[in-house]
Amino acid sequence: MFIDPLNLNLGPSPQGPTKLHDATFQYQDTISLTRGNHNLKFGGDLRWIRNNFRFDFFNNGSFFFGDFGPFTGDNLADFVGGFYDNYFQFSAAQYGIRTHSLYFFGQDSWKLTRRFTLDTGLRYEYSSPQEDPHDNIMRFFPGTQSTKFPQAPPDILYPDDPGTPNRGLVFPDKNNFAPRLGFAWDLTGNAKLVMRGGYGVFYDIEDGALNLQFGGQPPFGAVSNTFPDFSGISGDPIADPYTPFGLQNPFPFASAGKVGTFEVPKIPFAFVVSPHFRTPYAQNFNFGFQYQLAHDALVEAVYVGSLSRKAIASTEVNFPLLSVLQQQNNSGFLAPECARPLAACTDPTDENTVTGASQLFTNVSNSNSSSHELQLTVEKRLSHGFSIRGAYTLAKTVDVSSGFRARSSTYTDPTNPALDRGLADFDATHRLVLSWSWELPLNRHFSSGFMQKLTEGWTVNGIASFQSGNPFTLFQNNNSGELNNFLDRPDQTGPIRIFSDPRPVQTFTGTCLGDGTDSGHFYFDPTNVDCVNVPLFSHGNMGRNTLRGPGINNWDLSILKRFKFSEAKSLEFRSEFFNAFNHAQFLNPDLQGFSSTFGQITTARPPRLIQFALKLYF
Repeated sequence: MFIDPLNLNLGPSPQGPTKLHDATFQYQDTISLTRGNHNLKFGGDLRWIRNNFRFDFFNNGSFFFGDFGPFTGDNLADFVGGFYDNYFQFSAAQYGIRTHSLYFFGQDSWKLTRRFTLDTGLRYEYSSPQEDPHDNIMRFFPGTQSTKFPQAPPDILYPDDPGTPNRGLVFPDKNNFAPRLGFAWDLTGNAKLVMRGGYGVFYDIEDGALNLQFGGQPPFGAVSNTFPDFSGISGDPIADPYTPFGLQNPFPFASAGKVGTFEVPKIPFAFVVSPHFRTPYAQNFNFGFQYQLAHDALVEAVYVGSLSRKAIASTEVNFPLLSVLQQQNNSGFLAPECARPLAACTDPTDENTVTGASQLFTNVSNSNSSSHELQLTVEKRLSHGFSIRGAYTLAKTVDVSSGFRARSSTYTDPTNPALDRGLADFDATHRLVLSWSWELPLNRHFSSGFMQKLTEGWTVNGIASFQSGNPFTLFQNNNSGELNNFLDRPDQTGPIRIFSDPRPVQTFTGTCLGDGTDSGHFYFDPTNVDCVNVPLFSHGNMGRNTLRGPGINNWDLSILKRFKFSEAKSLEFRSEFFNAFNHAQFLNPDLQGFSSTFGQITTARPPRLIQFALKLYF
């Protein structure tokens, strides 16, 4: 059971136990040559990957409370009353990955002059489409019908179906060339002031975790993904999440000889392959100066940029069509599940009559991001028993999706990915980190004896971190877009005040609050956030990640004492203090509209933690 946003989970992990058997066969070789002022390198890397696993994903079923707004107005009240907003269950999956990768490169480090070096290179990478030896993969291909499984919904193909490119169902991506360029220029001739710069293209590989989604899907397994309506039901919906809602329990599946068959609906939830998935890549570049102030002191200023292209994002391919929703609305009803192209509802006005396919997700490679950073570093290397380093970063990262496991990974509007372009979930405008180490000279007045042993070997280390908060998105949970993905955002009707100190208890009235009027530790004023009056078939006028949460102010300290017995033997006692000053560092507020704690701080980073260690060197 999952109670969101209280971060309260009951029961075992839905991810396991999972059995993994992985094997990688690899051959690589590199040749280095020196010809005059050129240092040449050529090489290759060949890999064959075999992953086999049993993926136990939500096999026992899971109840979700408050994911899409509380039923009673309070998440805990929903939990006590058994009013869950989603029940999810999957069959166990026998799944495997078969792929091979080819990497080849050549590079040249050319020392043009005593003070200037130019590095050039070219790399080629190819990874074959990932196949499953059990062929438990499905692909979305509009306008087709499977002949391997004729009872499958239209537009869904499987390995060996006509028109599929291979058993991985993805067209190969073979144009992955990655040029590299870099230089270093000693501007003064004494190595005290150096200019450096570089550019390179870097390819990623298709994450194997993406393919974990395919195992155990119809017709190889059963999926239950229900959003219950508790009005007029009889029976206990916790003890039996099917019968009270007029549903049939599809489990057990494989042991009941159902492999190759479809339940009703045929596919309530599934991940399908995007046949034109491309290899994600990033263009990384940097330019900066490094200056040696003294023999033990260095300063550095660098601009670092990154442009991610063909990045991974998730989207729905069987989403409710706006044209159908508008027709329904003109007829006096709304049934978004029946507005899905593959839904095949027997009664277009009743969402419980879906016989075809409901939610179909796919991972696409059409996302992008851009990151720009100014990095300043000052460092004093160890001398006289003391070293210190300070690093400051001024940064801005903008993307469309911040990873396929984030809630924002799925497009709010599948027809308009640009609607989700905004600050990255992990963006931090300012970050300053100071680190130091000081070997305390307590023993300088003692040359021998007990006091000398007592005062020698003391070291104090520290890391102080200060960082801007990460941005966050508010969710209305009113489903104004009628896409049933509950990613719609509120309307902002005026300026939103942010409170620097959320500790005082405040009372506000607003349409996004669970009770209309709530009291608590508010991080922002919810008055000008409207979750109720967002126009139908729209997604709210608030952008993604338009508000920024609390920052970081953290000090970690450690004190060490080393007792030296001989040249080879010593004993080290270490005491470490994490968040040494026990500073309250709040996490982002409750983002879910209609929650009883909407806009309030309910969680924080860990408090002070002290630990001791004893280490013997010999």
